[in-house]
Amino acid sequence: MITGNITAILYVTGIITCSMLLLFFAPKLVMEKMLRLKADDGVAGLIERHWGMGIFVTGLLLIWAGYDPGIRTPVIACVALNKATFVGLMLAHYRKGYVNNFALILAFDTACVVAFAVYLLGWA
Repeated sequence: MITGNITAILYVTGIITCSMLLLFFAPKLVMEKMLRLKADDGVAGLIERHWGMGIFVTGLLLIWAGYDPGIRTPVIACVALNKATFVGLMLAHYRKGYVNNFALILAFDTACVVAFAVYLLGWA
C-alpha cells in the first residue's frame, strides 16, 4: 500500500513539511503563538529561522523525490533519519513541559518515519 502510493505520500508529506517556512519569515509568531515558547530576537532567533529554512528544504526534497524516483531512496533515508532524530530528542526530554507544545508535529513526524521505514524496508 505504501509503495504503490509513495508518490502521493511524498507530495503530501513534503507540502506539510514545507509549511515550516513560516518559521523563517515569522519566527516570533510560530514560536510564541503556535508552539507557545519564548522567541528570541538574538542568536536564538537566527537559529529558529535557520531551522525553519532547513525544514522547508527537507520538504522540497520530499516533493522532488515524489517526482524523481532516481533520488527517492537517499532522500527518504535522510529525511527519515532527520525526523526520527527530532522525535527521539523530543521524547528523551518528555518530562520538560514544552514537549506537549509539539504534539502535532511529533505525531506527523512519527507517522512519516514509520511510512518511510516501511517503504525503505520493502514491507508494503
